[in-house]
Amino acid sequence: MKKNYILAIVIFIGTSIFGQQYNPEFGEEYIQDYLPSIKVTMAEEDYNWMVHPDNIWSSDYQHATVIYEGSNGFVENYSDLGIRLRGNTSRDKNKKSFKLHFEKFTDDQYFFGLKKVNLKAEINDPSTVREHLTMNLYRENNIPVARVNHIKFYINSNYMGLYSSVEQVDSRFLTSRFNNKSGNLYKCTYGADLNNIVEVYNDDVYEIKTNEDENNREQLENFITFLTTSSDTEFETNISSYINIDSYITQLAIEILTGHWDGYSYNKNNFYLYYNTDKNWFEYIPYDTDNTLGIDWVDRDWSTRNIYDWSKHGDTGRPLTSRLMDSEKYIVQFSKAIDELLKTNFTTTHQMSIANSYKSLISNAIYTDTYYPQDFGYSTQNFEDSYTKNNTVGHTKYGIEPFIAKRAQYANDQLDKSHLAIGDLDFNNSFKIYPIPANGRTTVEYLISEKGNVKIEILDLQGRVVKHEYLKRQKKGRHTMYVTIDKSIKKGAYIIRVSSVEGVSSRMINVL
Repeated sequence: MKKNYILAIVIFIGTSIFGQQYNPEFGEEYIQDYLPSIKVTMAEEDYNWMVHPDNIWSSDYQHATVIYEGSNGFVENYSDLGIRLRGNTSRDKNKKSFKLHFEKFTDDQYFFGLKKVNLKAEINDPSTVREHLTMNLYRENNIPVARVNHIKFYINSNYMGLYSSVEQVDSRFLTSRFNNKSGNLYKCTYGADLNNIVEVYNDDVYEIKTNEDENNREQLENFITFLTTSSDTEFETNISSYINIDSYITQLAIEILTGHWDGYSYNKNNFYLYYNTDKNWFEYIPYDTDNTLGIDWVDRDWSTRNIYDWSKHGDTGRPLTSRLMDSEKYIVQFSKAIDELLKTNFTTTHQMSIANSYKSLISNAIYTDTYYPQDFGYSTQNFEDSYTKNNTVGHTKYGIEPFIAKRAQYANDQLDKSHLAIGDLDFNNSFKIYPIPANGRTTVEYLISEKGNVKIEILDLQGRVVKHEYLKRQKKGRHTMYVTIDKSIKKGAYIIRVSSVEGVSSRMINVL
């Protein structure tokens, strides 16, 4: 007789659905619940040269010293280091962004082990927290990303305003995320559609950041060739040999839900590719996520755009995205990723809890930031409204909360629920708990309709049983079973399956 199954996804706090936690702790260097200060001292003539209109596109470093004032009275002094302007479209703005290079002029000088720090003015975003929220959402879903926090920034005792400190994606980043830095890292900027083999050696599109002297881009060339020439069957069978596909599909779901139009799938921009030589595949690393959650410069309503028809119309293809969307196998996986996000951490409750904690931390720093209104006329009222109200300024059609609410509603309506079914089972109707502790025992309550044997299994997301336990010859009625989460089960997401044998009908009632 056919067995009856009920499934429940169990997602453990701070863990990875892929069995490996990529992102390190924030640490003092990216502290989340304190607003540190970075104070730069440099020669006035060097500063004036750096910000002069004739020199703003220069990447020449100037000499400086830094005092970092952190939490619990922590103070660190840094001697001769480099400072320059950074950014592509922001260098001619009044509130400029900066890069600090701690080892530029002094060997073995690091900022908590880091060579470089990016200080972003966040001029596009009146709330100044959209980049943080989006990067945090990636982080919660174990996508390797740069760490971000807020800081107060000074140059020669002049308060330059509130800034975001963003971790540099470099060899140290690679070591901390993948325990491997030997492969090629590419910074992919506008034009990086993974569609044109001619551009492989164009550093304006795919800038190689490691192994520059060798400059062997065979793996990238092979990847683009595969994306553009493989048959549909070959693509579906072999794409997982070229890129960490599970991670990328989760990333794509976040990119689309957050309205991150300035990434790969819409604007062929703002991402890194790292060839992980341990896995022999590419890792996708999203970056520069300030134009999200309602920020729009191209006259689109990102809150309603169809999740299955997201990419830019009438432009050259994005084969990585478009071919996944055309694959029966991967469109199902994408739909499940969207569904899971909508039911877990892409909600107004979850996101606004984080956003409001940031807002409380940074409000006073915004109110005293004289550069904050200079580029787009932001007022402190715009800052307040940008969290909960629409039409704050021209390019901010939505506040954060209304955008997430509308986006989630439309995405759920657009979601193809048939993709959520697995055989006779429907994930949409299963029990989903988020988050859930993973220490000791997990309690499963179930109901059986007649006396018989009951089996409970823990499966990984590939459907492989990692643990199973039995209750033999149970009586009809409600029963409780304890599933032990021990060291044999790695941190991550798992499926709990309760099944009846010998025709006994069982149903999961609760997972505590």
